[in-house]
Amino acid sequence: MRVRGYAPATPCWTVLTSADPGASADFYGGLFGWQTAAADDGTTTFLLRDLAVAGLAAAPGRPSAWLTYVSTEDIEATAGLVGDAGGTVLLPPTQAGTRGRTSLFADATGAVFGAWQRGTFAGTQVVNESNTICWSEVVTPDVPAAVSFYGKVFGWTERAGSAGAHQEYHEWVATNRVVGGMSPMGAMYPPGTPAHWRTIILVDDCAAIVARAGELGGRLVAGPVDAGIGQGAFLLDPTGAAFLAFELIPELRDTMA
Repeated sequence: MRVRGYAPATPCWTVLTSADPGASADFYGGLFGWQTAAADDGTTTFLLRDLAVAGLAAAPGRPSAWLTYVSTEDIEATAGLVGDAGGTVLLPPTQAGTRGRTSLFADATGAVFGAWQRGTFAGTQVVNESNTICWSEVVTPDVPAAVSFYGKVFGWTERAGSAGAHQEYHEWVATNRVVGGMSPMGAMYPPGTPAHWRTIILVDDCAAIVARAGELGGRLVAGPVDAGIGQGAFLLDPTGAAFLAFELIPELRDTMA
């Protein structure tokens, strides 16, 4: 689905910060057919059919990770709200070429995310179809703290969601729109796992993606598992960045067309 803009307080862009951008480009190109192009802010854009899918930025000396960015009309005000809500400003508002302005934060539970104020670039241009990002969710050990934080910063409210019969799950709602999710960090996570935002990529065949990821140097962490609405597999790319590949059940997939 082609997207031309994002309402405020909506996840709008996702960037892979990679210790080895060349290896990342090869992996995701082989797995999802993504191509790359240089952006005017010094980063790289992953493209599918010449539409922006996600960003790629070098992060030498740091663990590779996927980062979710939330749209804002006033990035300075957002940074102020983050501090007032108990979060941390990791990168103050910064110009990103002509594309817009960016900032990085840690929420009150430690999950790192960004804000994006558009210039010439609004964010991801294609979503909710095969080999594109379809969902972002925060994974946290402290749901009440996260609810308080994101409510203060973005005005989000929380409601119960569905992720399988035996899993607690929450959805973020902004002005009557579901914009993302939240998953409690349970016993399935290794001790010491930090709170984080998770990137989910829609695929046609989860088992085939798992096999192909292994051929390209990735690693299966868990799954495929039944989440009630489809099959998901937790994967690491060759640089160590984690993501979730998800195959929706057909009746739900049809509603996204």
